[in-house]
Amino acid sequence: MILAASGIILQNRKILLLQRSHYTKNYPEFWGCPGGRAEPNESAEQNVIREVKEECNLNFTPKSILKTGIWQDRSYYRFLGDWHGEIKIQEQEVLAYDWFSYQEAIKLQLSFDYKEVIELLYRKQLL
Repeated sequence: MILAASGIILQNRKILLLQRSHYTKNYPEFWGCPGGRAEPNESAEQNVIREVKEECNLNFTPKSILKTGIWQDRSYYRFLGDWHGEIKIQEQEVLAYDWFSYQEAIKLQLSFDYKEVIELLYRKQLL
């Protein structure tokens, strides 16, 4: 089973979402949180810290797990956490980024389980 993790980055009741490039065959041009597959011997926490830094240049500290699950051959973790830094996207993997309210985010083409993530954040009054 492949481990994958993503970071949920919130600010002023908005979520940072990245639009996926055609670099990946899974969900090109769909929106989601920064994240990806773990490298060998990497924990979920190490994975999310590295992936957030690689994809959008933010320093992310995972604090809690919002959601876990299995998708195809992947065991995934969705982390809430603290972050700081200035966004600079990795252009090979990311087409665009923006901050979205619940009402804006729910209308997007969302990859993987991010519709569920957005709904869960809204129910928890984080969005």
